[in-house]
Amino acid sequence: MFQVLRLSAATQELPKSIICNVHGVNPKFLKVGEKIAAEKEQGNQAFSKGAYFLGKMVWAKGYRELIDLFAKHKNDLEGFKLDIYGSGEDSQEVQYAARKLDLNLNFFKGRDHADDSLHGYKVFVNPSVSDVLCTATAEALAMGKFVICADHPSNEFFRAFPNCLTYKTSEDFVARVKEAMNNEPQPLTSEQRYNLSWEAATQRFMQYSELDKVLNNEETISCKASGPKVNKSISMPILSEAVDGGLAFAHYCFTGNEILRLSTGAIPGTRDYSKQHCMDLHQLPPQVQNPVYGW
Repeated sequence: MFQVLRLSAATQELPKSIICNVHGVNPKFLKVGEKIAAEKEQGNQAFSKGAYFLGKMVWAKGYRELIDLFAKHKNDLEGFKLDIYGSGEDSQEVQYAARKLDLNLNFFKGRDHADDSLHGYKVFVNPSVSDVLCTATAEALAMGKFVICADHPSNEFFRAFPNCLTYKTSEDFVARVKEAMNNEPQPLTSEQRYNLSWEAATQRFMQYSELDKVLNNEETISCKASGPKVNKSISMPILSEAVDGGLAFAHYCFTGNEILRLSTGAIPGTRDYSKQHCMDLHQLPPQVQNPVYGW
């Protein structure tokens, strides 16, 4: 007996499958959120910037939807500026389309989402509907920001967070933008922070895959010779912050297989940074980040 776990309803429906988000965020994003919450408690201004979008600059990452929304409601969004951070093979086409329509979009080279320069933004706008479960959305929520995203199966998990503002129509999008810009995000509760962590993701995995039955000693092994039942003795260590980071690293390693990534709905060719992307992000070149070993 096996169970197929699907990250979201955006994936293909399979027999014996169940939807469960078993993905967490890196602990550093939760630390940013805690820092921002502490600044608010002290009466300091936590956010000094407006809205931004971050993602590899390919049309499939939501850039087409973003440009269409801004073009359709150019007058309604007058005065609203959006900073976009991204690099990719469609960069020139995306920026040309925005300039041609004279949209209030400012483009910058791609950078890591944990970069200090992004902490001051209050609103993360993500119109993409091509992701199975957007990591950047989870990271933005963990940092205590508003997130404006489409009412789409890939975003179902995030709807439980009060700072997640979803929209169904382009008119809803404008309303959510104004709502976010005129208000302050709610500080995450301890339960909400936990639900975004890798520890919680691991617990959900054990629960929905029924491994929790084993770890809680709910299954028994029958000894046919003597008759008595012997409980399985498996202890579950406390997941410390170090283990939480280790789980994030393990997930990165397991998803390094391109075939597995494509089978879960990933966009082809988005696993590794290209040479140009590495230059933009000031990272090591691809052959150093992804070496080919000969043994």
